[in-house]
Amino acid sequence: MLTQVDRQILKSWRQYAVEPRLAKITGRVMRNTGPRIAIIGNCQSFGVAYAMKVLDPSATVDHFSMIARARSTMGLFAKTLETYDYVFSHDFLDGHVRGGGSEELCKRLPKTMIFPAITFAAFHPDLVYIHDLSRMHGFVCGPIGPYHSAIALFAYRKGLSVEMANALFNENVFDALGYFDMWNDASRELVDGTRDRYGLDLSAELMNWSRRGVFMYSTVHPMSFVLFDLSKKLFETVGLKPRTVNFNYYAIHDLARSEIFPIYPSIAKRYGAQGGYMFKLQNHHISTTVGDFLTLPQYIASCYKIYSGHDPSQLSNPRVDAWVADEATSGLLMRLARENFVAGLTPTL
Repeated sequence: MLTQVDRQILKSWRQYAVEPRLAKITGRVMRNTGPRIAIIGNCQSFGVAYAMKVLDPSATVDHFSMIARARSTMGLFAKTLETYDYVFSHDFLDGHVRGGGSEELCKRLPKTMIFPAITFAAFHPDLVYIHDLSRMHGFVCGPIGPYHSAIALFAYRKGLSVEMANALFNENVFDALGYFDMWNDASRELVDGTRDRYGLDLSAELMNWSRRGVFMYSTVHPMSFVLFDLSKKLFETVGLKPRTVNFNYYAIHDLARSEIFPIYPSIAKRYGAQGGYMFKLQNHHISTTVGDFLTLPQYIASCYKIYSGHDPSQLSNPRVDAWVADEATSGLLMRLARENFVAGLTPTL
């Protein structure tokens, strides 16, 4: 079965080698007369590719999704990308293309510009992943895909009931865990990381994003205007002139089709935003169904059911492991769960 990358390679050669000749024979005027741009990467890369097309409608902008394992070899992939004027790529590991990852691509194609994936944890400090060590780049999936609540996982591992786990989702618990103090660390990680690793200064962009309120759907899924600003930065870095355009008018919120982790109310309040406990399930078929959501009790119950089907050794996360191992932290959380439950502090919405 061909992956998106395999199909895009075939499409690219048709666009590059076949369509111009057909246009010459038929007299058809080519619509895309600008630069050829390739975008390679993870789930954020489509948003970057789309934004670049908005920035230059005359450009041919092709998106290569590095999520599944492609049949194509790195040799064919690099040869295909040679036909592009500009190549932008996220870091990607061996296995997505046979014969190497982004490091090998850069060796074969030095014009490749590696660009950052935007991550920011301050809005969703409770979101963690559970790695599945049996699969390459694999994760244990919960009710909303790979996104897990550290608090819910802790509660399950300590044997708390769903109702007692529900009582942990309160301001006193978030305060005890340091969830209100993550903005500065998240900002430094984003700004310093993109500057030191990729040579891009996003400090002004981060300030503008924060002025707009919440700008992430999860720790790894930014909103479309974030990816638009990143695309402008990439254009300017390679000497392309971005078009002046109102992106809000043309924006496609592609990552909103995926899972959305809520911003808990007391955390949202700190940032002047509205929060809640509504967990959105992924829905990539939005043209045929509106999708579904889970309340907090439903989410916790679903987590418990899924976790019960796994060996305890498979439910490991460094942060939660540390909480469980530390008697003071574990004891504090257990006490707060009991006190909040007795006080009737079991939020749902």
